[in-house]
Amino acid sequence: MIKSTWQGKKTFKAQSKFGHDIISDAPTESGGDDNGPSPVELMLSGLAGCTGIDVTNLMKERLAQVTKLEITVDDEREDTTSRSVKHVTLTFDVEGEVDLKKLKRSIKLSVDKYCTVAHSLKATIEPKLIFNGEEQTLD
Repeated sequence: MIKSTWQGKKTFKAQSKFGHDIISDAPTESGGDDNGPSPVELMLSGLAGCTGIDVTNLMKERLAQVTKLEITVDDEREDTTSRSVKHVTLTFDVEGEVDLKKLKRSIKLSVDKYCTVAHSLKATIEPKLIFNGEEQTLD
């Protein structure tokens, strides 16, 4: 459960069932006070966090020594008034002593099977991988 309470203008304070607070707001050019990330930024952050948790868990099970994992999320919006997110690119920048084949499989499993946030989005999600500084295909 999430309880979200209006704080004025376009700012909302959400509280999780575990008591964690999250502030969301609109940027000043959209009439907000820019007190926190926008709801879309929070959604995309949730996608990065969800897939990141999956990938680190799967790699830990495979005894991999991940020393760096950064996930960049880029979105493309519809050219309509709804501005729906139609495409998301997730770039996983990973370093460490990792079996590349197992890493690729872990990313695919997260996006295709495990990540609830990914399954909840209607947008096409395109995962990409940078492993030890080199871009890799997920084939």
